[in-house]
Amino acid sequence: MSDDASQSARRRAARVSSGHALFGALAATIRLLRWLLLGLVALYLCSGITRVAPNEDALVYRLGRLQRQLHPPGLCFALPPPIDHVVKIPTRTQHEVLLHAWAPEETAAPAATAPPAAAPPQIPASLLAVMPQGNAGLAATPPATGKGLHPVFDGYTLTGDANIVQARLTARYRIADPFAYAASSQPDALPALVEGALLDAATAVLARTKIDDALGSGLETLRTRVRELAQQRLDALRLGLELVAFEVNSLTPPQATATAFADVTSAQVEARTTLEQARTYRAQTMPRAESEAFRTRQQAGAEAREIVTRARGETASFRSLLAEHRAAPALVEARLRAEALEQVLPRMKTKTLLPAGGGTLNVFLRDPK
Repeated sequence: MSDDASQSARRRAARVSSGHALFGALAATIRLLRWLLLGLVALYLCSGITRVAPNEDALVYRLGRLQRQLHPPGLCFALPPPIDHVVKIPTRTQHEVLLHAWAPEETAAPAATAPPAAAPPQIPASLLAVMPQGNAGLAATPPATGKGLHPVFDGYTLTGDANIVQARLTARYRIADPFAYAASSQPDALPALVEGALLDAATAVLARTKIDDALGSGLETLRTRVRELAQQRLDALRLGLELVAFEVNSLTPPQATATAFADVTSAQVEARTTLEQARTYRAQTMPRAESEAFRTRQQAGAEAREIVTRARGETASFRSLLAEHRAAPALVEARLRAEALEQVLPRMKTKTLLPAGGGTLNVFLRDPK
């Protein structure tokens, strides 16, 4: 009996010892799982930290609602998804849009290296729907080279004096208001909206601009007006965009009218050259003519004053002599006769003097020399 009791005690002791060991192992496992869970929670919470590049700003959507806080470049501390959603916007990057809707066709490659002819472009169904029934087939036919402008395949626009021009335009813009940019539309649709606003503004400005101004000295004014008007269009759409630059890469008449336009341009250049030459000749001639006219007027004025002064002196002398003649006519007449003889006789070659009371005639001969 004592042996059985000792064996039972030993078995109970062994079961207790194994139970303690099992509970110890379970407690250690629970502690490990707890730390592992805490690590996973910390890792999950840190997964919301986002790096914002130097050319970007970040916006945070919390439970689908945009937060009115702009995060600059650096680390953006946000809650992990699906609580927070971080959107990075390149606010310091300039985007470029090429506007080739009015671009002329590219020059065809040589026949030896020309690629196979491509299929003609398809006409949009919306355009075919509004075209007259008889013109649908014409629109679907590609234009022949050198046969003028095709109303569908050739892009062009009109100027203020009813001239046709083709152009290649370039615009650069940046995101100025990230909140308006994020709330406006999908990013893929923005280039089309910008292109539409620019083409609309360019059409409106060119429709009020003469072709000579657009191709000449007014090109800078044209670029400025198009950029300002396009910016107004973009502001009305609330896209949060700012136009940085608008460039006119080329602005030319169509190839079909290039020869006539060159002739007109040459005639205008010749007219301007002739006008400038005439202005130069006028600038050189007018001062000289004005100087001569001024000198002639001065000489005439001096001569007039001299003649008037002499005439006044002679008039005064005649009036004085007239008064003396009225007082003593015989004496004045004798003096005048003597003065006249003093002036006339020295010029005479032959002099004949007749005595007053009669007598011998005396003739004096003067040497002609």
